[in-house]
Amino acid sequence: MASTAPLAEIFLVFLKVGLFLFGGGYGGLALLHKELVEIRGWISDEEFVDIVGIAESTPGPVALNSATYIGYKLSGLLGSIVATMGVAIPPYIVILLIAMFLRPYMDTEIAKVVFRGINAAVVALILYALLLIGRTTLTTKTPPFINVVATAIFVVGFLMLWLLKVHPIYIIAISTTVSVLVYIVAKL
Repeated sequence: MASTAPLAEIFLVFLKVGLFLFGGGYGGLALLHKELVEIRGWISDEEFVDIVGIAESTPGPVALNSATYIGYKLSGLLGSIVATMGVAIPPYIVILLIAMFLRPYMDTEIAKVVFRGINAAVVALILYALLLIGRTTLTTKTPPFINVVATAIFVVGFLMLWLLKVHPIYIIAISTTVSVLVYIVAKL
């Protein structure tokens, strides 16, 4: 763990992410990637995907877990606390304000129009995050340029979710088990 970013900058970056966490953590993944990988270069694409995988497999929101992990990677325990607070404070305040003041207006025509725009943007952000993670996870830099094992696990897992309606927890457990077994048996 190397201290590569000032605590104030870590806080401000994650505060910015927290302000735009529409659609939950998945909508925020595109923003996290843009800020942390593309703009600041604090982590690589591969590290980002690994962190998302860890954050996804631990209890709690993916953006919050990612912030905690990345903050620690950048500046230890204090970085972890600062990043987590930065990403958590804005949604907390927004929800509190909605609960206190905006609830009576949530069923109005203008609210419906605003949420239509937000929801459409969230779908775009989630699709973008999917493509970023898919590019890093399902491809390689050497021929055949496709990670065959990861792609097979992805396809089978998706079909199990979509067609068989298998619970996501089982998909994670099965996928992890298959990946480990393929490595043990075939060293792939």
